[in-house]
Amino acid sequence: MSENKLKLSSILILIVIIGCSANVNYVGKEFEPTTTVDAYFQAEEIEKEYTIIGHAIGSGGDFVSNDKVQKKLIEEAKSKGADAILITGIGKSNIPSGVGSETEKQINASFLKYK
Repeated sequence: MSENKLKLSSILILIVIIGCSANVNYVGKEFEPTTTVDAYFQAEEIEKEYTIIGHAIGSGGDFVSNDKVQKKLIEEAKSKGADAILITGIGKSNIPSGVGSETEKQINASFLKYK
């Protein structure tokens, strides 16, 4: 295999690997980790009093399902000590890459701590 084909193959494999994983960016407070996290899609569904401890954006490439991104958000919420997450938005954005741009799924969420 020529060197150029090998480089191209390596780049494509890297893009596929990156495109198949979900990521979470979180800004906020941290508490002792929790073992369960409730998921809500409307603030009106939440029957307990709570405070917002932070905000997160879960993301993933075209090969990542929204379900996988949501699960990653819940895992991150557990590690930050949240009792619940409130999904505040679902969408897509274009991110630049070395070969143009790629579409990335995004789920926005607030991390909640019950009072």
